[in-house]
Amino acid sequence: MKSNKQIVFIAALVVMMAGCSHRTHEKAATDQVIDDAEEIKQSIPMQNNQFAFDLMRQIPFEEDNFVVSPFSISTALAMTYAGAREATLEQMAQVMYFDRDQEQFHQAYGKYLQSIFELAKDNIDLNIANSMWAQEDYHFLDSFFDIVEAHYHAETFQVDFEGNREQIRNDINQWVYDETLEKISELIAPNVLTEDTRLVLVNAIHFLGAWLKEFDKDRTRENTFYLRDNTSVKADFMQRSDTLPYYGDDNMQVLEIPYAGETFSMLLVLPSEDIPLEDVEARMDTAFFANLIDSLKETELEVIIPGFEAETKLDLEKTLAEMGMPKPFSREADFSGMSGDLELKIDKVIHQAMIEVAEEGTEAAAATAVVVIRKTAIEVEQPTVFRANRPFLFFVKDNVNQSILFAGRVMNPEK
Repeated sequence: MKSNKQIVFIAALVVMMAGCSHRTHEKAATDQVIDDAEEIKQSIPMQNNQFAFDLMRQIPFEEDNFVVSPFSISTALAMTYAGAREATLEQMAQVMYFDRDQEQFHQAYGKYLQSIFELAKDNIDLNIANSMWAQEDYHFLDSFFDIVEAHYHAETFQVDFEGNREQIRNDINQWVYDETLEKISELIAPNVLTEDTRLVLVNAIHFLGAWLKEFDKDRTRENTFYLRDNTSVKADFMQRSDTLPYYGDDNMQVLEIPYAGETFSMLLVLPSEDIPLEDVEARMDTAFFANLIDSLKETELEVIIPGFEAETKLDLEKTLAEMGMPKPFSREADFSGMSGDLELKIDKVIHQAMIEVAEEGTEAAAATAVVVIRKTAIEVEQPTVFRANRPFLFFVKDNVNQSILFAGRVMNPEK
């Protein structure tokens, strides 16, 4: 990453609904105030984290690096969830770990989103934006729009998907492009919108931050990274001596590297040389993750990690169905909380993400489209070394809620 590049996290999430009155709403003017951070910490973030671990286990291990934004996926599906009822609600609640009490859930989620803003303050440039693109003259329920606008502060635009869909597609893509500081330019591909599309819900996330302490570029050196198949490649390794939160045992090493302000950080999980990455990832759940964080101790160490990039595109509808929520994608879907009838179902869930890690910090982007259509020797004391020269996991999180914004695997720094 060049030195004059901005360091950003970006995630965009789109939920598209289809089905057959027009409403225009203004963005809520007042931000919600966080009254009880501990309550939030024990609910929404932990539920979203568990979904993140469940989802990662569904993604096959390949030779390429992998990145996903579970935070973005959860936020868009949380807005969609406001319209779910009966068995559709039950399945989404089970897979996404959403509270079945809709009123309580959306209030808590709104507080959670506000808590992320509060943590950013002056050190991190953070933007979380939501919008709804609604078919004019379709019989949406006021109660559905009220929930999404009040708790997710979504803008609403009236459009006609039966008319010039290409212009609507361009308008949505421009909105995403602007909200993500020009990092995602073509979220909605041609022919994704159809005459049956009735609603598109979009969530965009932008995060701009630098390491609390940058790596000295003069110390970056080429060295060997060992792949899963016992071959190796050359990669540029960043290095620095520092005191950082660290944990190590016979199975793994865990390192936390803070961003400016120390309210967000990257957590690196490096298996021991004889432990497959799959075995470590399989153990990941909210309790295990929380225990790792609680075990971190300030330690003097030598940090040696590769700069890396990852870009991933996933079609998630089959994955989510296999995880236990097939009804939202079927003719049995019940999104009557949106329209008062049973016309709507989810058709596609497409997620795309990228990340780049270098001496200055991290640049990342993600986009997800959820399309809902109408139904038709002498030991000498040595410094601890964290040398990530083999596949490892990474998590970008906040340090109060411990909520995961991005997660992934580094399989090959050259990829």
